[in-house]
Amino acid sequence: MATATEFASAITTLPEVLRGFSDDPKTQMALLFPLCEYQVFITETVAPLGQAENTLIKATASLCRRAAMASLCKAIANWQADSWDEVLEVRRKVSSLLQSEILIATDDKNMETVSALRSLRVKVLESLANAAGEVPHLRTITRSVSLPSLQLAQQLYTDGSRASELIKRANPVHPAFMPTTLEVLSS
Repeated sequence: MATATEFASAITTLPEVLRGFSDDPKTQMALLFPLCEYQVFITETVAPLGQAENTLIKATASLCRRAAMASLCKAIANWQADSWDEVLEVRRKVSSLLQSEILIATDDKNMETVSALRSLRVKVLESLANAAGEVPHLRTITRSVSLPSLQLAQQLYTDGSRASELIKRANPVHPAFMPTTLEVLSS
């Protein structure tokens, strides 16, 4: 049987193991976001043993989320966003996750954790704000007819080599038949 320290160590190691499965920060983030949202549902009880069990369950869930958030923030630090809109979406999600965890830690009267989470939130949001200034915005374009990706890239960017970028973003049935309405990078 594992000790409490070994159990906690295993919990904090798991998100880093998941992060190690891929060198791509975007994939790492996709793996870690669900762990950051982990919630438990407990049945309130007045029995001392039940209350102790509930405390253990809540503490374990908090440790799982916080370990995942730490790994998520490491992945974000290495992430290169494709668009301004993508940065804003990640910023919104991370801010919400960290704010929720700050409230949970406040409810638990764990002020040291609250302070650490606030500091982490500030640093991550500053980093994402800086990243948002360096990437182009998305814009929606509409064409009256379907065009091949190569022609569309040439018209939009005067650079046919960006056709693969359009294909990736639009995910058409075939690159020769791009959708008439799609989101593209502004530059």
